[in-house]
Formats: sequence, structure tokens, C-alpha cells
Amino acid sequence: MADPTQPCECSPYLNICCCGPQNGISVVQPACQNLQDGRVVNNPAFDPNLNKSFWTYKFLTDCGSSTRAISNLGIPICESIIAENIVLSEKIDGCGSYVPIPFTLTKDDPNLGPAPQGFQYVKVETNNRYGKGVSVEYRLEIVGDYPVAVQPIKVKAATVIYTFNCDNCFKVPDCNPQGKLAVNKKCGYTIVNNQVVLNYHIEVDNIGNVELLNVQFQDNIFITTQLSLGSIVVIPVTLTVNTSVPGEVIISGNLGTISAGGKVTITYTIPIASVSMPGVYMINNTATVSASGTKDTASCNTALNVVQLRADKCCSIENETGVYTLTISSLGDSPNIVVDIYDHMEIPAGITIKFLNLSGCEGYFSGTTNPIPTNTDIHSPVDFDFICRNALIPTGGSYVKVGRYILVSSSVIGTTTIQNSIVSVVPVNPEAQIFLGIQNIPVSANIDIELVQICRNSCQ
Repeated sequence: MADPTQPCECSPYLNICCCGPQNGISVVQPACQNLQDGRVVNNPAFDPNLNKSFWTYKFLTDCGSSTRAISNLGIPICESIIAENIVLSEKIDGCGSYVPIPFTLTKDDPNLGPAPQGFQYVKVETNNRYGKGVSVEYRLEIVGDYPVAVQPIKVKAATVIYTFNCDNCFKVPDCNPQGKLAVNKKCGYTIVNNQVVLNYHIEVDNIGNVELLNVQFQDNIFITTQLSLGSIVVIPVTLTVNTSVPGEVIISGNLGTISAGGKVTITYTIPIASVSMPGVYMINNTATVSASGTKDTASCNTALNVVQLRADKCCSIENETGVYTLTISSLGDSPNIVVDIYDHMEIPAGITIKFLNLSGCEGYFSGTTNPIPTNTDIHSPVDFDFICRNALIPTGGSYVKVGRYILVSSSVIGTTTIQNSIVSVVPVNPEAQIFLGIQNIPVSANIDIELVQICRNSCQ
């Protein structure tokens, strides 16, 4: 089997093998390789956390006048490996990072000829992506762990086929002589109209060279009882769902026979019907597959954020200035959330006011897109709409916004009232969190105007 991933030092630079040159073309298998997450590890390597193996090869051409550019190449791999379990990435020297590219699998290619017994070629067509004087790396990312074999690599340049077959080169993925299970799992969720559905996608592969009979599957999903479940849908429908144990969902059954190189895909969706209180809920699970002589597991975790807020508003008077204080608070164990806050203000007839600034929020004349001017007298009656965008409500904390206006004049006989209300609070990313709503909304604070301003619902 390929050695488990471990850090690899690139200095001094080492190769497993270095074949060449043949008419200006060389093939190399470096001792170290780069993975997609930036790690530099041994080559080849198996990552048990990803349940994938990685194999990297390098192709070089010089600038000689007789050298021809590579048109296609073939890397031998176990004949049981299927295309959907492979990602082939290419990195052209000096041109950035690895990029996934198309490939074909062939046991007998019209250009490269027949693959070695028990193998197939991963065939790459370069399609003029590069010419001479270049170094190009190819990284194979394959589901599962495989024995290491030594096989030659083939290259076509112009009309000539070159076989690179050094001593003990090249290390390629061989077939597992017996049936061998590999399970990979993805989990996540979608939130649409504030309704969440947990989504699971499991792939069970037989990465061995012998069919497996009576393959058993079981997934234990731990979901807190504070989350009420809806109707669970599982494919294939032959699997059973057991929710008799509070806080646990068990999905299990017989997958039947999986042929050598075969795959069974399992999906299920678990709707969350309701949530009792805010917080961050961790949903963890482990899927296990087993058959005679082989077993594998895969786990994943989902963090589900549930938020609830409270709105408050109060007012105060500072000489001729009316002051409104808006507060949006996090309730319980709600995680951070970013919201847009909508506020409405009504100025009755006979009053003239002005705003020196809008406290970082947007302000419009109600029902229009006309912005509220600052440092300008505004005559009533008039209504305003304010929007405070991208307000962060931290866990256990509050967002506070203070708005001010200046009372320029009043021709009111008796008492009149300036009304100010928080009318709604809307999450900016509704697909990221469940929103249990906001308490105490709409909430208002009003200022009475006689000969002087009198605040009702004063700030303490």
C-alpha cells in the first residue's frame, strides 16, 4: 500500500526515479508532491482522512532542435479503478497551480498500445497546452488505498512512442488482490425559506479485484432532541430508517453484491421541522460498510447555527436635539449574525427638523428612493425610512445605533408626537442560519413636542 501522508522536505530535492532523456524528453517521479490543500507530502501517499491516494509524475522537454513536444501520454493504473473515482490535475511550470483536466481510461490505445496485464492507461491529450522547454506535473487523486506496483510510462511525441522503463520505476497504483471496501461521505445542509434540510451523500466502492457479497451498511447520525425531525428520505429505498432512540438516527441495510471496481451511491435528506432554542448544534455521524474480510468507515460533522434576537428602542432629549437609541441583542446561545435593520420615522405637520448625519445608515423619504439630505431644513408632514445594513450582532452581545435630529422649529398648538419604530430585522445570509425571529418587534420610542420636546420611553 502507499505510505500514509507525512511531511516531505523538498531540499535537498530528491526523485524516486528519473528516466531520460529520450530525444529531449524525460519522465521523473519526484519524492515529494503537493496536495490540493497545500501540504507537501511523500509520493505516492494515502490520506486516511480523505480516503484517497495521491500519485505525482513530472514530464520534461528540452529545447533541442530535434525535440518534439508531447502530444499524449499514458500512466498505468489498476484496471479496476473507474473514472469517477479519479481526479487528474495538471501543473505547467510557471503557470500557477494544479488545474483538473479531462482524461480517458484505455486498456488498448491506438497510439500507446496495450496496457500492461491487469492495468489500464490514464491517457492525457495535451491539445497544444504546452510545447518544448517546459516541465509539467500530473497528479492523480484516486479514491482508496492501493498496493504499489512498478510499471513503465509511455509518451507520444509527433509520430514516435517512447517507453520510459527505468529500474524500479515508476510507482503506480496496483489492484488490490481481494475485494476491498472504501467509503467516502459528504454532509451539509440547505436552508430555503428558513427551513433546513440535512443532506448526505455516501459512495461505497469496491477498490479490490474481486466482487464482494452481502455488503452491509450502517450510518449512525446523532441529532440533538432540540431539533425536531421531519420525514426522512433515503435512496436506495431498501435501506431502513430507525429513529426509536432519542437523539439518534440509524440508517442501515444490505447493499448486496458490489463488483470489482463497482460503486454504490447512497443519499438521504433529513428535514428539520422545528428548533426549540437558539444555539450552535453539532450533528456528527459515522458510516460503516463491511463485507467478508474488509471494512471501512467515514465520518463527517455539520454545524447548524440557530439565531434569535430582541429589539429595543428608547429616546432622550439633548437641548434642541432628539436622540433615538436602537438596540438589537443576541438571545441565549445564538451565534454571530449579520442583519439589515429597517426603521421608520413619522414627522407630523407643523414641525421643521434637520439631520446633521444619518449615523452610517441609509435614509430615504418613505416610499421612494430619494435620499434624506443632511444639514438641510426638512418641513413636515413627512415620513422617513432608515436602513442600517450589515449590522453584526455578536454572540452574547448587542448592536447599538444612535440617531439624532435637530428640532429647528415648531408651529404646533398643543402637543404633537414624532414617532420612531424598528419595523423589521432581516438576516443578510438567510441560507447560512436558521432565524427564530426577533422578539419585541415592532418597537417604538416617541418624542412629544409642545413648547419643548418631551421624550416618552426614556433611555435609562
